[in-house]
Amino acid sequence: MKHVISIDIGGTKTIGAIFSEDGEILKKIRILTNPKAGPDNLLNSLYEVIDELLTVTKIDAIGIGSAGRVNFNDGSIFYASDNIPGWTGVKLKELIENRYGILTVVENDCRVAGYGEEWKGNAINCDNYVSLILGTGVGAAVKSEGNMLHGSHWSAGELGHVILYPDGRQCNCGLKGCVEQYCSGTALVKIYNESAKEKIETGYDFFELVEKKDELALRVLDNFVNDLYNTCLMICNFVDPEKIIIGGGISDTREFWWDKLQKKIEESPLSNLYKPVVLPASLGNKAGIYGAAYLAFNVLKNKE
Repeated sequence: MKHVISIDIGGTKTIGAIFSEDGEILKKIRILTNPKAGPDNLLNSLYEVIDELLTVTKIDAIGIGSAGRVNFNDGSIFYASDNIPGWTGVKLKELIENRYGILTVVENDCRVAGYGEEWKGNAINCDNYVSLILGTGVGAAVKSEGNMLHGSHWSAGELGHVILYPDGRQCNCGLKGCVEQYCSGTALVKIYNESAKEKIETGYDFFELVEKKDELALRVLDNFVNDLYNTCLMICNFVDPEKIIIGGGISDTREFWWDKLQKKIEESPLSNLYKPVVLPASLGNKAGIYGAAYLAFNVLKNKE
């Protein structure tokens, strides 16, 4: 039986795992990372994860999910924001293959999460879906007619930078009113702090206040649900997917907002044409490592 290493490079942590072909995880590790420290620091964290996993069993391929716009053809980082300074241009596939001599595939983290749901989650046997990732930022994977869309500049699925409110909140991409400024964990904290007497620091802090029925937090959450609903309608009209699958860190808090979102979708005028199917990512934050493993196994099959 073949085995692959799967890596999910995140903003605060790097997760690595060894998968068997049937989807069993043999070993999983997680280390904290600091992308702000530069690409060499991030690469060393990546090497540390791979080095440890290589001691477990023979590895046939490595799959990696990375933030940023990834050139899937050569496994390089086409563009990365200032959240990971110096990551743009890094030839990740080449670096890993030269260091370890193991076949490697690199893909954008949102697409990798989509592949995870396609392999072992809520997108099994689904040729048309959008995997919407709500975390520190907002991103998506778009699969249409069985093809994962990449775009001319590896930017397909950048839903976080679709404009929701013209002349709205300033986004770090240079535009105003982007979805990411309303539907991300970062946005919830920022919007809450603009009106709060006591400031909060993290999304965890925000949802603790929601749980305590904090009036301001509940108002911010209601606006978030409305903005997420409008984003889902935009996706339905533009892509016409069979399913929208919502994952990322915020999806772990859906006990506080999922029913409200579903109610709005049920009452949507779109329901007169068809009922949009919006589902949570069944793999949660594990979708990334499942998807990177799925890609690695596919690359192996194509080599046979």
